[in-house]
Amino acid sequence: MSSNPGPLTINRRLHPVSILYFLIHSGKELAGLLPLIPFCIFLIHRVFGKEIDRIVLTVCVIAAAAIMLIVFAWLRWRRFVYRVEDGVLYMEQGLWVRRKIWITKERIQSLDITVSLYDRMFGLVRLEMETSGGKEEPEAVLSSISAAEAARIQREIGMADPEEAKSETSSSGDSLVQAERPNTAPLNSMRLSLGQTLILSTTSGKFAILWMVIVGGGLKLWDEWVRDTPIWDQLSPRLMVLGIPGLIVILVVLSWLLAFAGAFLLEFGFRVEAEGRTLTIERGILERKRTVIKPHRIQAIRITQNPLHKLFRRASVRMVIAGSSDEEKKAVDLFPLVRYDELPMRMAAFLPGFRLPQTWNPVGRKSYRSYTVLPVLICILLAAAAWLLAPGIWRWLAWVLPLFAWGASSLEYRKAAWSREENQLHIRYGSFSEKTVLIPISKVQWHKTSQTPFQAGKELATLKVAVASGKSGDKISLRHASASDVDMLTDWLSGKQ
Repeated sequence: MSSNPGPLTINRRLHPVSILYFLIHSGKELAGLLPLIPFCIFLIHRVFGKEIDRIVLTVCVIAAAAIMLIVFAWLRWRRFVYRVEDGVLYMEQGLWVRRKIWITKERIQSLDITVSLYDRMFGLVRLEMETSGGKEEPEAVLSSISAAEAARIQREIGMADPEEAKSETSSSGDSLVQAERPNTAPLNSMRLSLGQTLILSTTSGKFAILWMVIVGGGLKLWDEWVRDTPIWDQLSPRLMVLGIPGLIVILVVLSWLLAFAGAFLLEFGFRVEAEGRTLTIERGILERKRTVIKPHRIQAIRITQNPLHKLFRRASVRMVIAGSSDEEKKAVDLFPLVRYDELPMRMAAFLPGFRLPQTWNPVGRKSYRSYTVLPVLICILLAAAAWLLAPGIWRWLAWVLPLFAWGASSLEYRKAAWSREENQLHIRYGSFSEKTVLIPISKVQWHKTSQTPFQAGKELATLKVAVASGKSGDKISLRHASASDVDMLTDWLSGKQ
């Protein structure tokens, strides 16, 4: 601790609005005690007799619990203090047990600044810091602070450029971006336009999921609630005029509108910017979120092209990151949607340490049966069971399953390939969707090979590589490749070459 206290060494408190955050936090902790409320009511009623009105007693118990939650939330807010000194974030918190946490700037892997609806009303933001240790290490959450305070903390811990000190003039959540951005335009910046948001809503997997949910939910609603009611008698003549093709078009349009609404609220305004030693990502309308990531935290890059992506000549790029304790946060969108022919230029501008492969080495013809035989045999057995059990036309449709398995496994065989360039390993896999993973050799946590008796007879093997991400890491496999290629890659990853 500094021997000369100054403005930065003074303990600070969160905005009083953060009492709502602590109220929700306390409610989650005490949720397990909810079953005790009926027991308390019953016990009091038994002790004091039937002269106590049960409704009044219930209201009193619930009111007492609510008052207790509010008092606990206020005490949590009152006892929560923090400060930043010499690049170290210090936090002191706790109601029953006082906890003191020191987080050095070297341990901070990423920083998230979120502006929710109620924060925007008060000109506040929520700042979250994640450390390299994941779940076992402390993580800092400053639930309600000003945008200027968030910018100051960001500079003090080395997650922003020093020139941003001149921009610490904003006090509202809507001006968060201006408060933390230099006056000059960044050299490496990419935004998601409205047109790209339209394409994103159509090409993302959410569109197909929504379509299936709407169709399944509509059929269930019709079968259980609408079919035998006067409403259906009024709607059926009008719907029958459209016919089956018209109904399908309506369902597709409705699914697309919902997918576009979701993509618009979550992704519109998406911006990624390379600023010196950090990557800054912003997104969202209702809840504006800003994420700052140190490049050394990126473990791998995953490029995905589904059939709709290929139709529009687009791709999506995600970063596999380390240090996250949340499985849902172990991958972050770098480009939700980008033109595939622009990808080399974008990668060079934002991630100069990653390169797209120039050539690919396919797994080889000997691998074809290893990819196709087992899935097709399993689907034949399933189709045979359906032939015996399913009625009518469904027994014939069951035989489409082996054909589908053959087509999907054949596509998987054609896409399976690998490449090795300098200090990076590239693996390509997938069936209908093609995925390419770029892995720096320095980020490989462990690797292993496996060989079944069937692979041994064909001189094939499987290579599995893991990088640090989430609680269990992220694993990528190169299946049924040539055993000599797998041995060569194993020696290379082990440093023997």
